[in-house]
Amino acid sequence: MINIAIVEDDAPQRTQLAACVKAYFTENNQPVRITEYSDGAAILENYPKNPDLILMDIDMPKLDGLEASRRIRTFDADVLLIFITNMIQCALDGYSVDAMDFIVKPVNEWNCRQSFLRALRRIRHRRGHHIRLQCKKNPVVLNINKILYAETQSHAVLLHLKTGELIISESMQSLESKTSGFPFFRCHSSFLVNLDAVDQIGRTEVFVAGVPIPVSKYRRAEFMQAMTNYIGGVH
Repeated sequence: MINIAIVEDDAPQRTQLAACVKAYFTENNQPVRITEYSDGAAILENYPKNPDLILMDIDMPKLDGLEASRRIRTFDADVLLIFITNMIQCALDGYSVDAMDFIVKPVNEWNCRQSFLRALRRIRHRRGHHIRLQCKKNPVVLNINKILYAETQSHAVLLHLKTGELIISESMQSLESKTSGFPFFRCHSSFLVNLDAVDQIGRTEVFVAGVPIPVSKYRRAEFMQAMTNYIGGVH
């Protein structure tokens, strides 16, 4: 469950923003809990428990979004902040409080998508995600952030982890399906790589933890696009 707070003094805008949140995260099979606030003072008085993301209007009468965010940063350095505004200059000031993005009014589903994409990727990256994998003796539950890359080995798949290696008795296709929606890409029929672990990109290979991994010429363009999208979404 992802916890999202919406801080907006205009009730119809707040409703519209909540609808955009629900539509996007439902589309991406991600349950969300939304808490709504009418101004900056309200969220400070009743701060949500463990928020992942705050959508903060800047221009509010009681306590504007920038000042509310400055105060939030004194006790919560980790929550993601996205500003909602029709004033571009004010939005740029938001970087002083480490805002990850801004959405220009009027809010609609289309102009929210890229910001929500980046936020969802950051949240997933922070939390990691656990998948159940079948091994010879017993199944294991593994945080996918620990996977550097995977390669086919006979009738099994060898996982190269940050802490060692693990052989699973599943197909590469099965592993690819289980990591779908996360930063993994099958750059070759025999290799699946964690995009976050890529150190360097060559002409016909990528390097993960210093190890060269082949990139199929038929998948290179798609791989480069996936890498570009991932870097743009996380940083």
